[in-house]
Amino acid sequence: MKKEKKSKKLDIKEGKDSKKETKKKNLNEEKKVGVISKKSKSVPQDNIQPTAGVDYAVLKKLMIDSAVLYQNILVLPQAFNVSNHSYSLFPSELKALDMIGHFSGINLTQLANKIGISKSAISKCTSKLLEKELIKKEKSPINVREVVFTLSEDGQSIFSQLDHAHSDLFRPFNRVLESLSIQETNELHHVFLDIHSRLEEILDNL
Repeated sequence: MKKEKKSKKLDIKEGKDSKKETKKKNLNEEKKVGVISKKSKSVPQDNIQPTAGVDYAVLKKLMIDSAVLYQNILVLPQAFNVSNHSYSLFPSELKALDMIGHFSGINLTQLANKIGISKSAISKCTSKLLEKELIKKEKSPINVREVVFTLSEDGQSIFSQLDHAHSDLFRPFNRVLESLSIQETNELHHVFLDIHSRLEEILDNL
């Protein structure tokens, strides 16, 4: 009888021990599962989107102002220093001087046609260039009743600078464009193609 009681006590003890071990295992497994679920809920910082938005009204105004500034620069006179003398020439005067440089001995009608302006307008340009002594007028060797234009010495000096004048004027602007990567340049080109296309569409609908 004593042996039977002892064996029963041992069986009960072993049962309790096995239950404790099972509980420990379950707790450990639950802890592991809990850790994994917490990790899965965490969001990487890189995936968080910025909350700051773009002010399109400010961007649009900036683009328009930049276009206006560019146009204003194009119509302003440019300064040229020749033989210790400074000349200030408007774009229309530079066009006339450039054309006379390319076609020495050109007459007033031919000059107006090549530039694409009226004879009265080109007459004003040539009068200013004559006052500044950058061009000379002579009688045509072909028709004595006709007057033709040639460049003076200072006019020839300015004419030789014209190829670089535009790039020199916009050098700061060109530096910005040259600093862009190929990808940035392509993206910018694509954006302005779309803008140009939409502006043409608006113009057609007016």
